[in-house]
Amino acid sequence: MELCLSRVQDEITKKDLSYVLKNPWKFSTYEWKLYNIHNEKTAFDTLMEQFELSRKDGFSKIFSTPDNLPLLILMAVKVSDTKLDCYLVASKHMEENNQALKVTFEMRKILEEQSTNYKGCTLVVYSQSKETEKQMSWLRFIGLKYKPEGNVGNHRYFEYESRAKL
Repeated sequence: MELCLSRVQDEITKKDLSYVLKNPWKFSTYEWKLYNIHNEKTAFDTLMEQFELSRKDGFSKIFSTPDNLPLLILMAVKVSDTKLDCYLVASKHMEENNQALKVTFEMRKILEEQSTNYKGCTLVVYSQSKETEKQMSWLRFIGLKYKPEGNVGNHRYFEYESRAKL
């Protein structure tokens, strides 16, 4: 399976979001509490709301398999002049044929590109996972820094600071 990256944010559909929630990656299952079927609607509503906000002021990208199945959806929403909140949700295809590694390099490239569009801004990710160390290593590899002082409850705080300051 070869990675295909769709760079047009409008290509993300309700069907794409629904697919990743119904076929989650192990990290997405825990992050979005999808082990409880009743949380699927809440997760879907939250992601739709964030997607609409990302279209107004932020960015979103969808990664797809060659047969157009959603692999990962990345969204960032500008919440202040200096801060963007990031949302990640991935499908089960992340574990097939080493897709996670390919997506990781693409995400790092996208974050570097977007940091020039959002100079002086910090991209924030709150993460909750059963496999915290593995996920923390992955987030660090993407380029996010773990900042324990920003932790909230079970959610760990990571930042990506733009490379170009104002």
